[in-house]
Amino acid sequence: MKKWVITLCLIVPLAGVIKAQEQEQIVKAITVEDPVAEMAYNEGTTLFSQKKFNEALLKFNEAIKIMPNFDKAYLNRAATYKELKNYDQAIKDYNKAIDLNPVATAYFGRAQVQYELKKLEEAKADYTKAITLNPTYAQAYYYRGGILFEQEKYEDAIIDYNMAISSKPDYAFAYNDRAGCYRSLEKFNPAMDDYNKAISYASDNAMFYSNRGSLKRQMGKPEEAIKDYDEALRIDANRYIILNNRGLAKFDAGKHEDAIIDFSEVIKLKSDYAYAFNNRGIVKYKLKDYSSAVADYNEAIRINPKYGYAYLNRGIAKEMLRDEKGACTDWQKAREMGVSSAETYINSQCK
Repeated sequence: MKKWVITLCLIVPLAGVIKAQEQEQIVKAITVEDPVAEMAYNEGTTLFSQKKFNEALLKFNEAIKIMPNFDKAYLNRAATYKELKNYDQAIKDYNKAIDLNPVATAYFGRAQVQYELKKLEEAKADYTKAITLNPTYAQAYYYRGGILFEQEKYEDAIIDYNMAISSKPDYAFAYNDRAGCYRSLEKFNPAMDDYNKAISYASDNAMFYSNRGSLKRQMGKPEEAIKDYDEALRIDANRYIILNNRGLAKFDAGKHEDAIIDFSEVIKLKSDYAYAFNNRGIVKYKLKDYSSAVADYNEAIRINPKYGYAYLNRGIAKEMLRDEKGACTDWQKAREMGVSSAETYINSQCK
């Protein structure tokens, strides 16, 4: 019976499109020719800022009924529909606003909705139109960069983040996401510089510290990574992904019991987080508690039946328990799910 190196499932949230960054943009209070339409519109913007979206919608409806060509009312009603996740109506209103007055903010708003609809190319085209109309539109560069990041076009995304930062030098999210591109390209020094810059502009953002911690872990510095995760959790103690990542760093640092505590805390916060069960199983395997490891892998697979690495890891633990048939069955399942390393176990251990 051979002992195998178990595969640790890494869950490190890289930067990308961080949609929680800012509220939907709307046009604030204005003066128009009809005082009743103006009043309804301005009341709508106030209600929107208070997140009373259904009430805001009624006010924008009222303003448009009085002034059917009120472009800013269409623009703000579109933003309201977006917040209500009525994306089809939001698109219709942005289209109308663009017909009446094709300004950069209208294209930007429509791009945001296209993104929610997973229409990435249409979203990019609208961000590009917004940039054409306003070449210093930092947010448009930033969000277009986010799509390029998702498409793994990291060099192109960096160009957009550069432009966003050029237009808005304190744009912390742009530094954070550019760092994510550098990480993906394994350019660790510029990534570190950007995370430091992001933190300097937004020292209360937990995810920035977490991302820097993940970079330090990637660089083989788990003790330094733990310090960043500690700071992130001081800011936001309920971020289960950060807890999970700190558990991984503690595992790397050989602090196995502490890692189990973190993964267990993740499970308390989010009981359906399969990765935490898998990762806790890995630590238990390392501590030679094979039966408990199998129990954790069972739970990971129950939550996510397509979790190939959990099958791989369960197979390894089963082999240590002399359940060779069960181990081979799990490895074959892992191979079916695209885990290429399962082939090695099957060829060596299964007849």
